[in-house]
Amino acid sequence: MRYLSIINKNLFFRAIILCTLSSICHATDLQAYIINFIEQNEKPRLATLYPKAEINIELGNRANFSYLPACPEDKLSILNSRLNAQKRTTYTVQCLAPAWKFFLPVNQKIFLNAYTAISPISRKQTITKDNVDLIKVDITKLRGDIYSQDNPPYGLVASRNININTVITDKITELPIIIKKGSRIVIKAQSNVISIKMNGESLDNGVMGQQIRAKNISSGRIVYGKVVSSNEILVNY
Repeated sequence: MRYLSIINKNLFFRAIILCTLSSICHATDLQAYIINFIEQNEKPRLATLYPKAEINIELGNRANFSYLPACPEDKLSILNSRLNAQKRTTYTVQCLAPAWKFFLPVNQKIFLNAYTAISPISRKQTITKDNVDLIKVDITKLRGDIYSQDNPPYGLVASRNININTVITDKITELPIIIKKGSRIVIKAQSNVISIKMNGESLDNGVMGQQIRAKNISSGRIVYGKVVSSNEILVNY
């Protein structure tokens, strides 16, 4: 009887070990399936949205895989629940038979070359090649759009004080004032058939493309026009 008891205990512990190994293997298989989904689907998809980017995707709650029943690969599906997400998203992992559904949190990192301050930049100071440089950064941590090598921020001005190592985005830059209040300008009135130029005085500061007020020197009339250069506004009739 004692011998049978020992055999039963051995069989019991073997069953536990086999069950544990089976769970580990299943968790590993499921994790490999999800990683394959990332490599074959998610990274290429993000690469089309962010050309030239280095993309890293990390999974969360991996330990929970071991609690899920085994699922045949042809019954398994994965769906990104937030395709527009930049930093954090959730994958819905679902098995049709046996039926279960699992929500997997995912962290995304998207590294791109972006202009970063290499020296402090004061508010209203012009951004130039001397105070910024291209550095690879994780754009998922940023607010606003970065400037790329094809679209540098040179000539823009800082809308606030910018510390060293700060990534330059459209949230902290603005167009420079190219027409100052009180300066003499040309008022160009244009229609489909005629174009007239008059001398004027700017009543506002103006940046490129902005609507400002100006006074016609000869008539005293106040008009609104769009800034088109450092000394001219355009009034459409």
